[in-house]
Amino acid sequence: MLLSFLAGGLACRRPRTAELAWQPDGGWSDDSAASPATVYFKKLQGFLPSAPPGFKQVRNEGSTGKYSEVTVSEVERVFAQAEGREIAIRIVDSTMLGKLADGIKVAALEAAQRPDLAAPLSLPEALGYVRFDPTEEKAEANLLVGNRFVVSVVDRGSRNADEVRRIAEALDSAGLSKLR
Repeated sequence: MLLSFLAGGLACRRPRTAELAWQPDGGWSDDSAASPATVYFKKLQGFLPSAPPGFKQVRNEGSTGKYSEVTVSEVERVFAQAEGREIAIRIVDSTMLGKLADGIKVAALEAAQRPDLAAPLSLPEALGYVRFDPTEEKAEANLLVGNRFVVSVVDRGSRNADEVRRIAEALDSAGLSKLR
């Protein structure tokens, strides 16, 4: 009886002070591991490009927010021409990007196998694809950078994917992948 009481007491004991030092919650949480934090949006903004030739910047937005257990940081810069053409570049970092990241990887592999759908895009520390839809006059590039950040470049009103590809290839993907 005494042995079971001691064993039960040891299983329910609070950690000692030395153990508390490495536990950010003081040992009260049952969470086994904390989710990795996202990069604050102001750091992501430094990786957005300036206006392409012939375009004017019309919007520059960013935010970092926590929604229950999910944290999201995102930035977007939009450029426009007088003819109604618009280019938007967005970078997203989230604790819940797993499925989206997997989707980009699959689409990049499909683009390599089916060039009629899209063209693969491989940059330092980044993998993705470029696609053009002539009926919608829309070109897009989607990248997974550093196996963490999702970058999209969308050109509405375009006649090809040249500008989207150029913007995506000029991205400092190696620098972005180093952000933590």
